[in-house]
Amino acid sequence: MNLEELKPSKLITFLYHPDELLRFKAAEVLGRKVKGEGARNFILRLFWHLSDESGAYCIGAPLGIAEIGRNNPEVFEGFKNKYVSLLDDWEVERKYVAYGIGRAAEIVRDAYPNPVEKLREKVEEIGDASFIAYAIFALKVLGDDVSDMIARFRKSEEIVEFYDGSEMVRTKLSDLLVEVAED
Repeated sequence: MNLEELKPSKLITFLYHPDELLRFKAAEVLGRKVKGEGARNFILRLFWHLSDESGAYCIGAPLGIAEIGRNNPEVFEGFKNKYVSLLDDWEVERKYVAYGIGRAAEIVRDAYPNPVEKLREKVEEIGDASFIAYAIFALKVLGDDVSDMIARFRKSEEIVEFYDGSEMVRTKLSDLLVEVAED
């Protein structure tokens, strides 16, 4: 299936998909397709799908929000604080928020709460290897010195699946961090 051929309203359905790679890919295409006032409406809609009231929790919504936002910075400016604050919501797939912060780093850099401080706080709180991988990715893109994190987790044997921009890579957290350190 070619996601590029789908309308944005259909692409959103793939943000619910059990295949994680499809979630990432659909979010990227959604970000490229949705522009202007439509971007604002889609971001609002995706935030709605993260709330209890919607009754239709969308696991990939943070990915969609970030991709639409990074392609529509003038629109995302009004949502960046709320987006970074999603890290405090335990019901949200926070590794996707961390990834999205990295993808939209130029826009969220000056958000409140401070994304660097919030990501570091959540690494301590969450402790999940996948979250740590995406958080370190985001911290590095934000320009933070992650050498302390790399040193701390360099011997981790935990296996993570990490989206590298084209595919899901299954590797040890320590091996992934070696790559991050070399970038």
